[in-house]
Amino acid sequence: MDGVADMASERMTEILDAIARARVADKRMRLGESLGDDVGVQVAFQAILHNLFVIGEAVKEIPAEILEQDPEIPWSEIAGLRDVIGPNYPRIVPASIHRSVEEELGPLDLAIRRLRTNL
Repeated sequence: MDGVADMASERMTEILDAIARARVADKRMRLGESLGDDVGVQVAFQAILHNLFVIGEAVKEIPAEILEQDPEIPWSEIAGLRDVIGPNYPRIVPASIHRSVEEELGPLDLAIRRLRTNL
């Protein structure tokens, strides 16, 4: 691999790690909700948001020519997660974040794995 590919691979690893952490935090958030553990829900919720920030920042650092190999993924939206989450933090509800984790991280995980094998 060359320097660009190495850097892209590192960012992709960060994304996959953040996806895994967000999924675990989502499970813990659901558990906390079922147990009435408001503090646990809030801690897990913040962990999910942090990992979504990490994903967005890492996507920004992957060259467009690599991301364009998987055009079905809304890369610009993912890269803008920080810009959406930051100013809207007080209005974000756990249910919407849970939907994102369940519905959107799976396709992203698969796309990143495909892209990484093509480096």
